Amino acid sequence: MEVSEKRLLIAIFAVFLLGILFSIVNGLYTEETGEPIPLIVYGLAALSLGVGAFLVLLFQWRISQAQMLHVLKALPSDERKILEVLVKEKRIEQSYLVAMTGLSKVRVSRTLSRLEGRGILEKKQLGNTNLVVLKI
Repeated sequence: MEVSEKRLLIAIFAVFLLGILFSIVNGLYTEETGEPIPLIVYGLAALSLGVGAFLVLLFQWRISQAQMLHVLKALPSDERKILEVLVKEKRIEQSYLVAMTGLSKVRVSRTLSRLEGRGILEKKQLGNTNLVVLKI
């Protein structure tokens, strides 16, 4: 999963803003009580950030998987079969792809060429066969 620059900048800005707000709260607390915020508050804040980041990544992965399934439904059946295998495996030898999809060698080869032309996958020479790598 690749993160766009825009989302990365927004995340960095949000963490920066959270740090500023935490500093303001710390200053107000120290001014009012004369003592700094207890260390456990810093620990809880760090733990909350970690859990939040984990949840965001988890849901982002699930959304990406759901979007991929919708895209696969719109493709022709031979392309769909090949991409379903590639989504699970990420990279596979072309000969295994023939066996796993049940398509003929010629049909797999031509479909892979079309998908490679669109930039969806990449074929690399591997002995007498090709290694097919999903690029998206």
